[in-house]
Amino acid sequence: MTTARPIIVGTGIAGLWTAWRLASEGQAVVLMTKEALADSASAWAQGGIAVAMGPGDSPSQHAADTMAASDGMADPEAVRILTSEGPGRIYELLALGARFDRGPDGRLGFGLEAAHTRARILHAGGDRTGAHLVACLTAVVRTNPLIEIQEHVEVIRVLLHDGRAVGVVALPQGGTSYPMFAPAVILATGGVGQLYEVTTNPRVATADGWALAHQAGADLKDLEFLQFHPTALKLPGVNPAPLVSEAVRGAGAILIDRERRRFALDTDSRGELAPRDVVSRAVAAADAAGGAWLDARAVPDFASAFPGITAILGHYGLDGSRDLLPVAPALHYAMGGIVTDLEGRSSVADLWAVGEVARTGVHGANRLASNSLLEGLVFADRVGRSVGASLETPRAPVPDNLPVDRETDSGADAHCGPLRDEMRRLMTADVGLQRTEASLLHAEQELARLSDETPPAAWRTGNQLRVARLITEAARRRRESRGGHARLDYPPASAAASTKRKEAV
Repeated sequence: MTTARPIIVGTGIAGLWTAWRLASEGQAVVLMTKEALADSASAWAQGGIAVAMGPGDSPSQHAADTMAASDGMADPEAVRILTSEGPGRIYELLALGARFDRGPDGRLGFGLEAAHTRARILHAGGDRTGAHLVACLTAVVRTNPLIEIQEHVEVIRVLLHDGRAVGVVALPQGGTSYPMFAPAVILATGGVGQLYEVTTNPRVATADGWALAHQAGADLKDLEFLQFHPTALKLPGVNPAPLVSEAVRGAGAILIDRERRRFALDTDSRGELAPRDVVSRAVAAADAAGGAWLDARAVPDFASAFPGITAILGHYGLDGSRDLLPVAPALHYAMGGIVTDLEGRSSVADLWAVGEVARTGVHGANRLASNSLLEGLVFADRVGRSVGASLETPRAPVPDNLPVDRETDSGADAHCGPLRDEMRRLMTADVGLQRTEASLLHAEQELARLSDETPPAAWRTGNQLRVARLITEAARRRRESRGGHARLDYPPASAAASTKRKEAV
């Protein structure tokens, strides 16, 4: 099948906005997702969207906070673009019908979250920001005649010809694969959470985009920088783990240990509002020593401020205004990914990437809270414009006889559950919140063994193991602790200096 339309793979906020931007400029597109249109990590986002639009705030201050949280690893130009173009995207969202929470005076309300020096977090429906924005954009794309939506269709390979992406191989549920040729392919497939034992990501977050890009020969970078959210509910056997948003801590909730002591202040003067990597390690230590709990009982009118979280807690017999909430870190977000320029182009011609799957350089080693939805909007807008402009350049025709194998789902992956379970345990234990040379070597060896035991027909399992190995190799190469990558055998420079001072005394 040949189409003159770009193909967008993934329907989180980045994929939806890219489709809308192209369609708004008169370009027809195909939007593919392996599940339903609303199944994405974006729809699960509770905390909100960070943007410098409030009183006393500025894009430069937002940029400074983003750079500080990144542990010196973010690209200043990417951060400048994120923070300066963000307000424009919010105004466009409002024009499309998005409704953000407002104060009594009718003005947009801004909340505070970890590592922000200003209250700049917009919310929609309290803690249902992602769901509200995805619902808004879903309604927009569903009614646009230039956007063809293909749900329950997996992309199993990016097609290449003469070193450029020329389409995809698509596999509908229960059907036979087919090639779809296109002038451009945009990967917006989200994250990698399901490679770990406990994650806040939906079940669709199986690292598909990284696997597709790697198979196509695209550059990937910073895969070792993975963010663990410090306050996932600790419930035995529950995965994905329900998330208790950063905004709850921003509203005054505190972290306590088994002795009911507020422990977050021990490691950082900002306490519960320190960067996520700092808080996650503090929570992990408290959890290992007997447990960690989030105490939100003093948060005013918890149920109306956080209706989504209240409903989740109620499902498990908990009440945020009454109970201490058991928490532990869970894999939440990938800062690295497919290397792109500031227009979303990968190292493979006519292959773009956007959203969590991409490594724009905007997050560095640690993402600032609530910058992910903003990144999805800002860089999707740039990708849409870039792809649209690129289509004005004629491309060499794809040969009619380009060989493409037809495939069906053999069902082999259904029998590989134990292999994937073992992979997840390995990644959590050895390539998790804290790592060592020994743990990473062990993970490399065991992941290689699991890969050898995976039958070729179980390509989904094989892809997940391939990405798990890439993450592990990247973590072993980085012999330092930085942001979301913590090596016990290479402590941060500040910690090492502190240790030497104590030894000298």
